[in-house]
Amino acid sequence: MRNSQQDQSQQLYDPDFPNASAVLSALSCVSAQYVMNPSFELARLALSLAGKLAAPQYAETSLIPQIATQLQYQWDVILKNQIEALAIAMPSTNTTH
Repeated sequence: MRNSQQDQSQQLYDPDFPNASAVLSALSCVSAQYVMNPSFELARLALSLAGKLAAPQYAETSLIPQIATQLQYQWDVILKNQIEALAIAMPSTNTTH
C-alpha cells in the first residue's frame, strides 16, 4: 500500500513546477484563460494542475493540501459542466436508416 501511495505522489509531482507557488501560478494563468474563453481543454488542464498541487512534495504548509482539495473539487464541477454543455451541443447521432 505504501508503495502505491509513493508511486501516486511521484506521478502527481511535476519537476517542471519546482514548488507550490509555480503550480499555483500556472493554475492562475489557466484560470484567467478559462474566464476569457471557457473550454473543456482548459477546464481539464486546470483540474490536472489542481491534482498536481495535491502531491506531498508541494505541501510546503498545511494549507496547501486544503487548497488543493478545494481547487480539485471546484475544477471537477466546472469540468462536469463543460461535459454536459458539450453533450447538449453535440447530441448523439442515433439515427436509423
